Amino acid sequence: MFFKKKKESPTDLLSEPREQHYVFAHQGVRQACVDNPLQFFSLMASEEQKPYLAWMWDVCAKYVKNPSKELSVDDVVVTTCRMGPYPAVILRMPEPRAVAEVHYIAAVLMVNGENELPQEDVGIRYFTLECGINLDGTPRTVFCEWTDDDAHLNFGDGPQADVDAFAHAVAGKLSA
Repeated sequence: MFFKKKKESPTDLLSEPREQHYVFAHQGVRQACVDNPLQFFSLMASEEQKPYLAWMWDVCAKYVKNPSKELSVDDVVVTTCRMGPYPAVILRMPEPRAVAEVHYIAAVLMVNGENELPQEDVGIRYFTLECGINLDGTPRTVFCEWTDDDAHLNFGDGPQADVDAFAHAVAGKLSA
């Protein structure tokens, strides 16, 4: 009775995040956005997008012990859009296989692109939709934001892992 075998988890998640997936989403892309937001946004909207992402992917691989051979930057899909008046870039990451790996990233340039020119010191907001699990072992998403002072805010349960649902959640935070 007390020693019942635990049920198998309904998820096939890994016990630890793949380092390269984690570092690219939580550190590499974010650092590129923070260091030079105007450059990041212009490259994401240009034909240099793929080479730039590949370069960032390779840089991140140098900082991890075991770069993943199963992951490829070619699996990162970029969408440029507007969230209200703000230019935004959404990256769909390779499918997460562990808690804290990311489904989606949204970088939002905090300039009203409809009626103001961006300044050199323009800010960004950086959101992630992360893989998580409920206490019963079922999968969930977690909606998060990285702040200017490197704090990782966890807003709790996120939307389904869908680009439109994620964009809607981000837009909600921007208008709050």
